[in-house]
Amino acid sequence: MKILSRFLFVLFVLMAVLIAVSNGQPVQLTIWPLPHILVMPLYLLVIGLLMLGVLSGASIGWWVARHHRRRAREHAKEAARLEREVVRLRAAAALQRPAGAAAEPAPREQRAIERQSALVSPDLVQSGTRGPFA
Repeated sequence: MKILSRFLFVLFVLMAVLIAVSNGQPVQLTIWPLPHILVMPLYLLVIGLLMLGVLSGASIGWWVARHHRRRAREHAKEAARLEREVVRLRAAAALQRPAGAAAEPAPREQRAIERQSALVSPDLVQSGTRGPFA
């Protein structure tokens, strides 16, 4: 992605230079309700309109993505809440264990737990992380 964005940037700069070299003639720009006449080189007008298009497209894209950003924030808050609940429940379960119970499960039970964890999410078991929001 980084290579693609750099390539597009270089392509855009190259096009701007070619437009500037090819179109140096002055043009008169009048906007109907305004009484002013603006004289500028044609390449400034073309590059200015291109930049206006890029900025308007980026702002429209940002506006459209606001729902996805809001949903991502809500999911992150929910994941944090659930993580806090898991910690609380584990602490409560540790307090309710009988005094004679072993701290670690038996080796056979431990292997069964590891197999189940690997079936549910093999990438999380191997990487050592608990999740994307941890």
